[in-house]
Amino acid sequence: MSFFYQLGKNSVRLFILAQLLLLLAFAFRDFPIFIFLAFAPLFALIDNPTGLKDFYLPFIVATGTALVFYFTMQDSMQPSSVLSWGVYFCLLAAVFAIYVVLKRWRPLTINKFALITFILGMEYLFLKFTGDLNPVFLADLLQNKTSWTRWNVHTGYTGSTLWILLVNLVVYQALFIPKKINWILCIVSLLIIVFPILISYKISGIPITKLDVIGLYNHDVTSNSVYSERGELISRTGAWVSALIIIFTLVKGLTKKVSR
Repeated sequence: MSFFYQLGKNSVRLFILAQLLLLLAFAFRDFPIFIFLAFAPLFALIDNPTGLKDFYLPFIVATGTALVFYFTMQDSMQPSSVLSWGVYFCLLAAVFAIYVVLKRWRPLTINKFALITFILGMEYLFLKFTGDLNPVFLADLLQNKTSWTRWNVHTGYTGSTLWILLVNLVVYQALFIPKKINWILCIVSLLIIVFPILISYKISGIPITKLDVIGLYNHDVTSNSVYSERGELISRTGAWVSALIIIFTLVKGLTKKVSR
């Protein structure tokens, strides 16, 4: 029985591990490898949401500690960025809560792919409703490594968010689900990290930046015609698919209750 499988049964340790990895991702933004691991323990955490009720105090302490680190580690950012990250994590918590509720209601319909879709949709809504207030995205943690993300001209800036979440999903499947580490999935997760980076180094174009995103959605001129036509394709699709999943889940749940 692996260490990670045993860790997956302890809600507090999972939460603390996720917070630690997120803090490292913020601290090492010049080499943001930790962001590809930070969500894996969070995915494992919501597999057993009832465990959260018995450990609310450590969660409050861990969350407060995390907020302190978020504020102190972002000295180089504008105050609006710090506020936006606080709002982002509040919205992220709401997305996880919605996922847990829907998962309990329709366990065979809702899975971790749906959760990733919800997060992408949330980022698009965050952008649309706060475009002039400096919204933030998981993709921002890769903005110091634009050499890794030149391919985002085809996916939009939040394509990097999808990249981050997919790697975390495979890591979660490799470490926290099986009783023994699934080394094949570990290799797959490594390939998912490396392959887009190699493609990026072969592309000579200029990647989409945060300024391009804000400029496009504030109706300013953007220099990239491809991006102007497509916009945030990934997160926009995530928003529409999320709405369809939620509507389908609610309709199926209500239909099942009526039939009884």
